[in-house]
Amino acid sequence: MSNIFRTFALAKVRTMKILLLSILQSLFALLGQKTMSTDFTITVQDQMSQPISYTGRLVMHGEQFQLEAFGTQASFDGTTLYMYNIDANELTLSTPTRDELYQANPLLFAQAMADACEVTEKTAQNVTTITFTPKERVAIDWITMKVKYVAKTDEYIPTMITLKEGLQTTKVLFRNLKYSDELQEYVLKPAGAYLNDVRNQY
Repeated sequence: MSNIFRTFALAKVRTMKILLLSILQSLFALLGQKTMSTDFTITVQDQMSQPISYTGRLVMHGEQFQLEAFGTQASFDGTTLYMYNIDANELTLSTPTRDELYQANPLLFAQAMADACEVTEKTAQNVTTITFTPKERVAIDWITMKVKYVAKTDEYIPTMITLKEGLQTTKVLFRNLKYSDELQEYVLKPAGAYLNDVRNQY
């Protein structure tokens, strides 16, 4: 009997992993097919100070994205990263590393972490909490992503990402998230901005 129960348990684990991959793959496939737009709030808190919050806006299609936050506009067209400092009226063009892209886009970061982590999930009332735990010892303790499934539109909508690093917790709360078939240009061309092109300097 113990062998039967063990076989059943292993089959259940495999089923859960397939379901989890289905949720992640469906979400990331949707981000590749549709243009997603969302407002967000980033809240950073540690045990020694009061939480600090920032707001912004993110539009993305696959790896292409536009980000507005911290007095800066950033855009990635698949090759070039455009960083526009509004106060200085300066536009910097660079060829970003993968780490730079992940730092700018929390959804790309979560997608990258999926390969480097043990991933578990728990679903309740159409909201799935996906937990990423690094396989190797790194600064990050864990990451969770909450994804809501909307049956009416057959869409997976990320609602929150939480990152725990030692004493610091960072939460990204997504608001007014929408998908559309509208395509847009991911190139920044602010009029009269000083151009700083560092793409060929390295």
